[in-house]
Amino acid sequence: MANKNKGSSFYEYLLESLKGDDQAVFLHIKEALQNPDIKENNDYLYLIKAINDVAAARGKSDLADNAGLSRQGLHKILNGKSIPNIQNIMAILSAIGLRFSVEQIREVISTNEPANVLDVAEYASALISRNSTYMKLQKIVYYAQVESLVHYSKPLFGEKILAWRGGPVVRELFDKHKGFKALNNVNLGSPSNLSMEQKACVHWAVEKYGNLDGDTLSHLTHIEGPWSKARSGLPAEAPSDAEITLQSLIDYYTNLPKYRELEEQDETAS
Repeated sequence: MANKNKGSSFYEYLLESLKGDDQAVFLHIKEALQNPDIKENNDYLYLIKAINDVAAARGKSDLADNAGLSRQGLHKILNGKSIPNIQNIMAILSAIGLRFSVEQIREVISTNEPANVLDVAEYASALISRNSTYMKLQKIVYYAQVESLVHYSKPLFGEKILAWRGGPVVRELFDKHKGFKALNNVNLGSPSNLSMEQKACVHWAVEKYGNLDGDTLSHLTHIEGPWSKARSGLPAEAPSDAEITLQSLIDYYTNLPKYRELEEQDETAS
């Protein structure tokens, strides 16, 4: 396998590597993704940019049609404003004549190991307004966990979510920002530890709930089932360390029509 030229951009290196048969291409993509010489958190942008350039070089000028995506959806992917799922990636690869199995693609973008909640929170904090609060960040992390459970059937992170008065809270994250209300420059974790699939869960939560403030998100979690179920009838202002279980999240959100409709709209747009 060719060594990476540190002087070149990520996608230029990837373009140079996209030669040979499908398996060779896959191995080069995997190597490039696992060793990105790019600004943190931009791995999707460079991957899809490289693939789009390959498509153009092969005379496939209308990649959106060939991949079965809307032009708006493809534009969002190419500009790093939308995280493609496995089906998106396979459609784009297929449109330029590269064919891989779901298992091969998942090997690149996925992991079976839960992330550390601090890495998740650090990534989420970079996607929301710096005028936001830690209450909002806690809720975004909560909804990112929901996304992973419902759509990937596994937890995004392993730490427990507790049903506090202000809504769902992860204590390990709270301990890092205790005493602060607004987001500050405290380094919570390292987003580079997250897989593409894990980052996708965070993006979904931010896209769906990022325009709401912390108080609104707190109220929303209060009227949804898992928080109140965990508290077992406690008054809203009563303290509690009761756990919001993963199973309660799966049971509630999997069967929530509005939630499913939002997800279907998101998949159609992308």
